[in-house]
Amino acid sequence: MTQITIEDRFRGSILGLAIGDALGHPTEFVSSLSAIRARWGEAGVTDFQPSGRHPAGTFTDDTQMALAVARALIRSGHRDLDTLMTVLGQEFVAWYRHPDNNRAPGGTCMSGCRNLAGGRPWRAAGVKGSKGCGAAMRAAPIGLYFQDDTAAMIRVAAAQSVLTHGHPTAVASSVAAAAPVAWAARGNGLSGMLDFTRECVSQLTANVLREAGCAEELAHQPGAEEMLAALDSTRVMLGREAENVCDLLGEGWIGEEAVATALWCLHRAQGGFRESVLRGANSSGDSDSIACIAGSIAGAMGGVGAIPPDWAREVEKATLLDRLARELQQAALERQQMRPDEERPLDPELDFFNCAAPRGNSASTSREPL
Repeated sequence: MTQITIEDRFRGSILGLAIGDALGHPTEFVSSLSAIRARWGEAGVTDFQPSGRHPAGTFTDDTQMALAVARALIRSGHRDLDTLMTVLGQEFVAWYRHPDNNRAPGGTCMSGCRNLAGGRPWRAAGVKGSKGCGAAMRAAPIGLYFQDDTAAMIRVAAAQSVLTHGHPTAVASSVAAAAPVAWAARGNGLSGMLDFTRECVSQLTANVLREAGCAEELAHQPGAEEMLAALDSTRVMLGREAENVCDLLGEGWIGEEAVATALWCLHRAQGGFRESVLRGANSSGDSDSIACIAGSIAGAMGGVGAIPPDWAREVEKATLLDRLARELQQAALERQQMRPDEERPLDPELDFFNCAAPRGNSASTSREPL
């Protein structure tokens, strides 16, 4: 058996999330499995399909925002939390303003980015009442980058949520989406994945939520508890089959449902990439987000070699996605060697949304390491 390298896992996860997203793009707003089958045949979507004016293989805002997260980590993942979130805010604002942001982006994500563009601090930018899946769908690069540092992974995954989604359950869903990617990137399989994810979510105490930017009045509300309940439901539902996964764990428009459903798809497919993403894409709910999350985990588990080669070639920006994954892996490798006052350079060709790296020091006075 060919050994899967850590670089293969990074490449598989980044390509995998984009592929799952692109497969689910045309079905996202198709409200029933019968309607999907009426349009694409009894097997539903089995390959890339056009979606509106977008050609086959086009990914959505899910992948676009994940790319922004990956770029921020490459640039500043070795720096303090405030600096990293400030850089991530710059990336989100660049995406928000870019003409390619034309793929039905979520209202909560757009509201948070609008607040960031208006100068609101990152901790105050997010919509307090929203627990939509927008924070979870983009969390995979955090699991990759901090796969060797669980505490940092939890802190950063929690913090990145509040730039757009301030509800504590959205914060918990971001951690729950990053954790299985980190687990898989370490070379682990399905066994123990749910337990590890549950343990990471259980560490979201009120103090951690407050540090991550949750408003004081929200930090004490149920958040981790709702995500933990969804993970427990996933475990129970693994013994049940359903043509439409949304009949078991919800439609995935909110964070805990999207992560739970993606994990169900992955486990029922025994980690197989193709079946995992197609189960998510052929669902009546937020199909692109479910398949995106499932693809990020399955790709990290099986590496790039587990992805059908035609999908790896034909997904939008395939070559650049692969290069970004390699850059992310190299940045993670170099994290401990870089000074906290420097920004890691990034190839301008990987500036997907024209976010030129700022010059000078944009850090806050906080210097606590991640």
